[in-house]
Amino acid sequence: MTRVRPRIALSGALAALASFALLALASPASAQIPPRCDDFDPSVCLQPFPNDFFTVRDRQTDTGRRVDFDLLAMPHNAAGKPIDPTEWNRNDGFSPGSLITLHIPGLDNPRALNNTGGVPISNLQASYDANAPIVVLDADTLQRQLIWTELDSNASSDSVRNLIIRPAANLAEGHRYIVALRDLKDSNGSSIPAPAAFASYRDRPSKGKGAAPYEGGTSGRAAHMESIFRTLAQVGIDRSSLYLAWDFTVASEQSLSQRMLQIRSDAFGQLGERPDQLATMRVPTESRPPRFVVTSVQNYAPGSGPLARQVQGRFYVPCYLLTPGCQPGGGFYYPPGSQLPGQLPGNTYEGKFTCNIPWAATQAPARPSLYGHGLFGSRGEVNQGQLKAMANEHDFVFCATEEIGMACAADTPAPDPTQLLAEAQKGLLPETPDCDIPNVATVIADLSRFNTMIDRLQEGLLAELYLGRLMVHPQGFASDPAFQWNGQPVIDTSRLYYDGNSQGGILGGAAAALMVDGDRATLGVPGMNYSTLLQRSTDFGRGSPDEGPPTNTGIPSYAWLIYHAYPTEADRQVLFGLLQMLWDRGEADGYAEHMTTNPLPDTPAHTVLMHVAFGDHQVSDWAAAVEARTIGADLHTPAIDTFRDPLGVGGSTFFGAIPAIPSYPWPGSAIVVWDSGPIRNGCSAGNGPPPFPNTPPIAGCPAGVDPSQWGGNDPHEEPRNTVAARQQKSDFAQPNGVVNDVCNGLPCYSRGWNGAP
Repeated sequence: MTRVRPRIALSGALAALASFALLALASPASAQIPPRCDDFDPSVCLQPFPNDFFTVRDRQTDTGRRVDFDLLAMPHNAAGKPIDPTEWNRNDGFSPGSLITLHIPGLDNPRALNNTGGVPISNLQASYDANAPIVVLDADTLQRQLIWTELDSNASSDSVRNLIIRPAANLAEGHRYIVALRDLKDSNGSSIPAPAAFASYRDRPSKGKGAAPYEGGTSGRAAHMESIFRTLAQVGIDRSSLYLAWDFTVASEQSLSQRMLQIRSDAFGQLGERPDQLATMRVPTESRPPRFVVTSVQNYAPGSGPLARQVQGRFYVPCYLLTPGCQPGGGFYYPPGSQLPGQLPGNTYEGKFTCNIPWAATQAPARPSLYGHGLFGSRGEVNQGQLKAMANEHDFVFCATEEIGMACAADTPAPDPTQLLAEAQKGLLPETPDCDIPNVATVIADLSRFNTMIDRLQEGLLAELYLGRLMVHPQGFASDPAFQWNGQPVIDTSRLYYDGNSQGGILGGAAAALMVDGDRATLGVPGMNYSTLLQRSTDFGRGSPDEGPPTNTGIPSYAWLIYHAYPTEADRQVLFGLLQMLWDRGEADGYAEHMTTNPLPDTPAHTVLMHVAFGDHQVSDWAAAVEARTIGADLHTPAIDTFRDPLGVGGSTFFGAIPAIPSYPWPGSAIVVWDSGPIRNGCSAGNGPPPFPNTPPIAGCPAGVDPSQWGGNDPHEEPRNTVAARQQKSDFAQPNGVVNDVCNGLPCYSRGWNGAP
């Protein structure tokens, strides 16, 4: 998640957090009413999490349930204000990638987890062991789910150290799951007794058969628990062995994607296109391109570099936020009586674009590709040397815009007043600064506003789709002299592609699932599910007050900011789970089920190529593996050399349960691991494997640290800078593209490493 730290970040973030005390609620009378908590885990109100105890029946949703969090049950910030659950309570279930978490006294240290035999991250197949002590079961199909279990390695003491169960592939939308914990052991090997509240259901015969399922309170819970016990008995899990069991429902496709599909349908409708035309990947003759204006054209001398021309400008996208011009800070506008976003009259977002035209495009029209930038970055990242090289090596025109919601266009030049006046006379909006970091800082102080970040992310995805349409519409960029050479268009408008790295690989999974003008996307150093990614990323940090970003500016890390805004450590994992429920609307985790062969409505099927950096410090390989399993991407083998594999199995697998590519050329989706080699040359090159715990790698080779824990040099940038990787991406990004074995039957190596031990 390559991080760009704009100049305004320090003052904006710290000022917001210094004043979050002003956000406290005035002691409401409702504070005297106890919150609705589940006493199955009395340590935290919302635990165990996720949990259908915190839902109610709703016949109008696809799952038949709706989330119903109590305001006073939500985590409180440092000023004592609980998170407002309004946006969460729109959902009809929980995240498909949700972490499952609770605190178990006694099972709060590594020795106890080892004695219990929880499924380790290093052996996912143990999920299916007959006597597995921790099981996640599909309540309808009775299929066990692939999971791993871990203890929170960031906890300051065992008293707040949660057990975390993570799906190793996303759970199915709309399905109900049962979590069963049995035969748990403490550090001495003694059995851990069940919580009294649960044992009262487990140990007494049911007196409530036939009663209605519980409605999020206690009514009918005995009958509901009996149904859980009967389901578990069908797969050989006896109630008497249980420490705890509960169930939860995963949100439906509609709940996860309906907002994004609504604004996509409405926005393309404003161009004259019906929803049923979107999946054809053909621009209808009656449709119009989005409005755009070219603001600068920079020509380069022959021989000066790979680019012949750079074109910058603006384009205009319907805005569905409450803020004028979609400025940061506003959530979606919901018309009265509607659960879907609408557009306030005349509200328009002004996107900026930068497009690079290589010399190769002056000889033959280039393939058009969107480029997705890094963490809180900008369209300026399209100017990376590796991307300019790829453009000229393989004849691509790359265009980028800000992935607003998680972007900062700090490189926006000062506007020309004369140009602004001329554009205003044409009815165009003036150029305005576009940076999300100040809003993100205030969101961290009060997560009730988290939807303002996520809703703007969805507007950013829409902006990328509009920019893509400009690249392939015959009356779009191709009709403008800035995109012509000797009177001929430099863009081949037959098909659009996507290429993104880091954040552009994470959000790019959502962009790939939603893309309508193309069906192939390359995701560089990707992953999904921020609730898994955050604590495993050096970008997020460990929470130390002097821990800055990679440039060591001294600006506190995101972890430090969040942990101080929400200081109750026992709430921390639930907090990440809550954030993921909304993040799903704007990142790959919420769209993964539809990213490839099971497309969203009015959307073509897609094929995806994932390029992973082995041991990545910023985007965890473990999260990339979950994504690959979920979207059905097959693995290039041998994936890594055996001596490099922390699992010790090497070439045949990459963290388990991902099938190998059967033969080349491969026409389907794929995941390819690029390895920059072990730490060597006095720690000036190479890196360690990804750590097993939910902690970031330890950068470098610090004295006093076990060498087996050294992270070495971050390989995050390496795949994109590897010539063979760019060749593979080019072979893939074609109308009938394929994945070729550019590594000649060996693991794929990044710059400076050839595999020799």
